[in-house]
Amino acid sequence: MATEKKPEIMNCDFEIRGDMPKEAFQLFAIAQAQILGLRGYITQVSADLYRGSLQGEGKVIEAFKQLIMHAAEFVAALKEFVIKNLKAIKEYTYKTFEIKTD
Repeated sequence: MATEKKPEIMNCDFEIRGDMPKEAFQLFAIAQAQILGLRGYITQVSADLYRGSLQGEGKVIEAFKQLIMHAAEFVAALKEFVIKNLKAIKEYTYKTFEIKTD
């Protein structure tokens, strides 16, 4: 009897550059991450830079990037979305996806 292998949980950091309205963009990012079942956070570092962390299946992290990059309301303002330090982890360290404030 073959046991189905659970998809690996991946963890990565991300940076998003662009001149998006803070509240609207962060709420959009949270909604997309929650729909996809991703965990982690997003925070605004400067007027045109957001950073954060994502945890979930690799293909789901890629789907999140594509959703953000092609969102009609932000596509003109968004300049880049970079995923860094992608690696497999044994278990989640975040309970949900949230806005982190300093």
